[in-house]
Amino acid sequence: MPSTTTIGTVLQARQLQSETGTPQRAVSMKPKEHGAYAIVTLPMVAALAMSGMGIVSLAVVVASLAGFFAHEPLLIALGHRGQRAQRAATWARYRATSLILLCVGAGTTAMWFGSAAVQVSLAGCLLLAIVSFALSIARFHRTLGGQLLGVVSLSVPCLPILLAGGVSWQRTLLIWIAWILGFLSTTLAVRGVIAAQKRQSRSVHWLGIGITTVSMIVLAFAGAWLPLATVPMIVASWLLLWQPPSAKHLRRVGWTLVSTTLLTGILLVICNHF
Repeated sequence: MPSTTTIGTVLQARQLQSETGTPQRAVSMKPKEHGAYAIVTLPMVAALAMSGMGIVSLAVVVASLAGFFAHEPLLIALGHRGQRAQRAATWARYRATSLILLCVGAGTTAMWFGSAAVQVSLAGCLLLAIVSFALSIARFHRTLGGQLLGVVSLSVPCLPILLAGGVSWQRTLLIWIAWILGFLSTTLAVRGVIAAQKRQSRSVHWLGIGITTVSMIVLAFAGAWLPLATVPMIVASWLLLWQPPSAKHLRRVGWTLVSTTLLTGILLVICNHF
């Protein structure tokens, strides 16, 4: 016969599983915007390929990914994902706290070992992260402005990585601008495809991609040729606006945009050596 203590232990374990394990499986705490994975990772991977791996670069990568994956559980813990997700609030608080502590620890390490230029760029990363999260709390993260700011804040960690590897401020900014132009274009294109399906106006999307295209051309004529690496992303964005695919092809569209983003990263790495 099992003892009273054993039965009590089993009941406590089952209660703990019902409070943590089940909601964890039922409620996803991964970032919901799939395109965000490419925006946050590919610029960092390209930056590492350009500047090499060091303690500062590694710390920046860890801090960036920890902050990225802390976003969703933090929103759940704050009650911004509905009643069903709120059942996982206990586990979400634990995960968010762990990831934030990891982010702070890695960020502090990068600050400590980084140069003055790296420290300034890290301060900018922190500011953009705070503003972006504030927009999420205010439920503006799905607006056009919120998504465009998200592009800027998610891609900015490439700055301290490049600076830590000895890349000049001028070239570092040009590489980041190239990423911004490319990601702004693809973000506008995806929103334009959705607007087309809803039979809404796409004027702002045409205008936005026109601005990114002109900006790339102006920079090239001014002698800043690195942003030309975003041509695959911008061309793909124009094609999506010109012939918006049906809803059943959106997954294929996503992988196509990831492929053009990867191609842009390869071009940036190659062009950076010239």
